[in-house]
Amino acid sequence: MFLNQIKITQHSICYLLLISFIFLLTSCTVTNVQKNVSLSSAKPWVVLPFQNNSQTPRASHQVEEIIATLLRIRGISNIEPYHQLETENKNEWPEINTKHRESTLLNSLKDNYSYAVTGSVDEWQYKLGVGNEPAVGLTVRVIEIPTGKIVWSASGARSGWSMESLNGVAQKLITDLTSSLEITKS
Repeated sequence: MFLNQIKITQHSICYLLLISFIFLLTSCTVTNVQKNVSLSSAKPWVVLPFQNNSQTPRASHQVEEIIATLLRIRGISNIEPYHQLETENKNEWPEINTKHRESTLLNSLKDNYSYAVTGSVDEWQYKLGVGNEPAVGLTVRVIEIPTGKIVWSASGARSGWSMESLNGVAQKLITDLTSSLEITKS
């Protein structure tokens, strides 16, 4: 009788370890995503510059490229990155007020695009320590350009294992964030 109780206890420990391992895997990602939004892939899209709040230079440019690629894969073939207008003076300081800069950009794009994708990169780094784990934090939003209204938004953070790349973790996070975005062909 005592041996049967030992087997059950060992079995219970195995299940407890398995559940703990699964919990550990799922606790590496936090996302908040707006659901039930349907947007047209037939309309022209543009990826605006993301605000880089991280310590990594050019992290926002990497996110912009990943988002454009993943949205193309999801069926939005008419999506382009925003290129700095030739009329902008590149010798001037960039506009400090990002809301004003964004509204100016949206106003200049009204005739050519329907949706703008933008957001911020809040974390983009390898966390120092024993494992040097990659960590990414993002916010993403889609703006309907003619109205200036935010029609979809999401935010999330994800960390990976020491053997994963920062870019790979970012792709997984962006895929998770954009997976609830319903893309229609009309």
